[in-house]
Amino acid sequence: MARMKVFVFDPIAAGVTPARRLPGTLRRQGEMLFQALLADLGALSGIDVLTTASPGLAAVAADAAVDAGGVDITAASAESHVGNGPAWVQSPAAPDGQPAMPSAVEVPPQPQLPSLPLEAHRFGAQFAAGLQAADAVWPLASESDGMLEQLSRAILRGKRILLGSAPGAVEVVASKLELARVLRAGGVAVVATYSPHAALPHDSGPWVVKPDDGAGCLDTRLFSDRAAALAWIRANAADRYVLQPFVAGKLGSLSLICCDGIARVLACNLERMAMRDNRFHFLGSVVNGLSDGDGTLARLAQQVAAAIPTLWGYVGVDFVLTAHGAMVLDVNPRLTAAYAGLHASTGCNPAGLVLDLLNGTAAMGTPVGMRRAVSVDVGMP
Repeated sequence: MARMKVFVFDPIAAGVTPARRLPGTLRRQGEMLFQALLADLGALSGIDVLTTASPGLAAVAADAAVDAGGVDITAASAESHVGNGPAWVQSPAAPDGQPAMPSAVEVPPQPQLPSLPLEAHRFGAQFAAGLQAADAVWPLASESDGMLEQLSRAILRGKRILLGSAPGAVEVVASKLELARVLRAGGVAVVATYSPHAALPHDSGPWVVKPDDGAGCLDTRLFSDRAAALAWIRANAADRYVLQPFVAGKLGSLSLICCDGIARVLACNLERMAMRDNRFHFLGSVVNGLSDGDGTLARLAQQVAAAIPTLWGYVGVDFVLTAHGAMVLDVNPRLTAAYAGLHASTGCNPAGLVLDLLNGTAAMGTPVGMRRAVSVDVGMP
């Protein structure tokens, strides 16, 4: 059987400047997930891993920059630009108890590289070269500012296997307003989400303000009441923000693999959060730190997958566990912090489970047997 070349692409690591400044915790989380995914893929037989540090890719990218002619492969858009940022260097040795990092694959020259779709070049010559050389691409990008959706479309138009959710699903979950609408229409309990221009209920309790397309708890703020929340939005001209009534409860997340409207729960995680200056700060996850004895969370996972059936591969679902049940806060069509502890928690290789989905839902297998609590810390902001 032919070996599969999987290109793992992290746009931030490759030099793509995000539209919003990322806090150090998000950057550390990205590095942690990158290394965890490389370790998991490297433990699989029949898989060759490409990164922007793979031998040959830099040379191919440089040749492409010359051969592309009128195609500007260093400029992206007004919101982000591609530079010649540092390439990832794989660790020569893995941490104790972890699989060895995969060997990089030599990439032969690809003289036809500039014929790729123009949007493939938006993310730089390194991405275009990796896309050309690979059979499948696993994008490590946030859904914020349309980054993950644009990458996913470029991968599909480049006729490569996308190891992630369909672009349409990414587009839905990237908007808190649209996600709430779709989940509510699918009968999923979801925290109410409002535009600043909508008629808001006269709840007397605290309100949360966050970017409509934000990832994690980036720039998420708590206000004492609705008036204070609206006043902050007006004062900061923050029209792309949304409001949610604060829902008290235990914060958790689900680590899922999804395919064709079906979800398999890999872990039910306890989320750790801190408040500083009225802002939420994510500290980390306790993978499989929550139990699901009555199957409530498993049912929630199936409802989310059914409501957005083109979710595919690894998916995270954030929720708040209240006295009346679980309510969805967010859906993440990408690796979440909990991924870094999944292999140790379950004894299963989560990257292998995702690749198995290429054979359809029949390959989703039996439920995870081992569920050991494993802490994943991203540190203080």
